Amino acid sequence: MSLRNFLPAALLAIAGVASAHADTLKSETEVRALTDKVMAQAGAGRTDDAYGVMAPYALIDVRALDAARVTARSSRMAIEAQVGSSVGYEFIRAEKVGESLLKLSYIEKTQKQAIPWQFIFYKTPTGWGVSAFNNGDNVDSLFDR
Repeated sequence: MSLRNFLPAALLAIAGVASAHADTLKSETEVRALTDKVMAQAGAGRTDDAYGVMAPYALIDVRALDAARVTARSSRMAIEAQVGSSVGYEFIRAEKVGESLLKLSYIEKTQKQAIPWQFIFYKTPTGWGVSAFNNGDNVDSLFDR
């Protein structure tokens, strides 16, 4: 059975959805510190807390992020049955496109499988915010083409 059956494809994009005012991060260093905090929670098996750390910086509709969090919470036991419990995380890479988009890629390490987490930040006039987020089982997406 594929891990895809259990993991939320929480690809959350701005896509014209209204959102409340998000907090922003002032530098790429702050962006990296935030995603490290998110991944520390994920790597400890606390997916719900990982989403909570990210939520204040979401440029997307917070309701969409909350829906993804609920899905992830309900999927967690099934995920662990498939790949084992979380045993940490690893930073993979940062990719910047122009001056306004930054993508950070990580893996949540489990006993049997790597789970990719990818964050896209957009630089607004007030600072960096999360414009899209994805976690799932497409490990191949992490390799250079």
